[in-house]
Amino acid sequence: MTSTNKIIFNTHLFKGNSIPSIVTSLNYFNEHIENTTINNDINTKNLSLSLVPSYIKLHIKDATIAHKIIAQNNWGYAIHLNSDSTIDTYLQRQFKSKYRSIIRRYVNRLEACFSITYKLYYGDISKDTYEFIFNSLKEMIVNRFKQRNEENKELYKWDILLDETYEKIKNKQASLFVIYDEDKPIEISLNYHFGSMLFSTISSYDINYSKFGLGHVEIYKQVEWCCANNYVLYEMGVGGMDYKRRWSDTIYNFEHHITYSKVSLLSIIKGRTEVFKIKLKENLKAKKINEIIPNLKNKFLKSKQYKEADENITVSAITKTNSTEQFNLNNLKEIAIDTTGYNFLKKYVYDFAYTTTKHVDTIKTYIIEENNYLIMSENQYQKVSKK
Repeated sequence: MTSTNKIIFNTHLFKGNSIPSIVTSLNYFNEHIENTTINNDINTKNLSLSLVPSYIKLHIKDATIAHKIIAQNNWGYAIHLNSDSTIDTYLQRQFKSKYRSIIRRYVNRLEACFSITYKLYYGDISKDTYEFIFNSLKEMIVNRFKQRNEENKELYKWDILLDETYEKIKNKQASLFVIYDEDKPIEISLNYHFGSMLFSTISSYDINYSKFGLGHVEIYKQVEWCCANNYVLYEMGVGGMDYKRRWSDTIYNFEHHITYSKVSLLSIIKGRTEVFKIKLKENLKAKKINEIIPNLKNKFLKSKQYKEADENITVSAITKTNSTEQFNLNNLKEIAIDTTGYNFLKKYVYDFAYTTTKHVDTIKTYIIEENNYLIMSENQYQKVSKK
């Protein structure tokens, strides 16, 4: 019996799975890849390939195969790099001077305030390091989505992702990019590699460092790596987050490709039915019917976002001082923000570091009295109160 294989093409491709054997080759920009797959598990002639980036052209030589393409109401975001691109030339081409300064400030400020290193694990990683990074990424995602009062769709299949990704990194089909503060990961991106494209698929960061624009720093450093390694595309996938729009010079729509046999009546019926269903679905999406329930849900949830933290913490302005003696520091207890019970102060200490451009090692934190704290550098201070 003829069946239709439904495949999410962009993740299927980038995860290193086989290209359907009826696709003889594909092109993207000036790159051409011949399909060497023979008799794979998806060799049926009835295919329904969703989320095919419009810059990827699929070629089918078999004249008995019907190939229908339907535009999807989904947009993707990517950075197209030339052979002579550097991170500096891309910033110059993509951003006005003010925003270039903002991005460089994020990078410079992060490196001034912490002991920062960057690492891309691509082909060489120990199992212990891999599991430590993956567990850190999961913790970041949980904390970030808890802060946003949202659910993350990746967590339900996390164990599968953990099991399958290690070998992909060893085989250079995937990589993990990590920003370290000393030996602590503070931003992590899981990437897939296909040809000369890098696809940043899952990323998150330590919310205590939110002031430092780690999403921008991640893109900056990964584009820098792509330029150094002659990649033509840094792909960020579907979803129109503001930072993606700002960085992307290649904003494209996705396509849904449907194939079926022209010489089999059953295949034709199934293929044309699938075409009808997808066209109807995309028409409903164009009318935003699919957004009604998610928008109502988000409206309800957003009313609760961040309120708990905002209502419980009061932060004074940062004040300059010529002397620390006014606080009688000898009578105050210095505390470590890594200590249980004081972890909530990390965000405020790191915000203080960002604003004052002080390295965190030069910043001290004290208890003034119960639930009242003092963050202090050599000539500046700030008070934090907790209800």
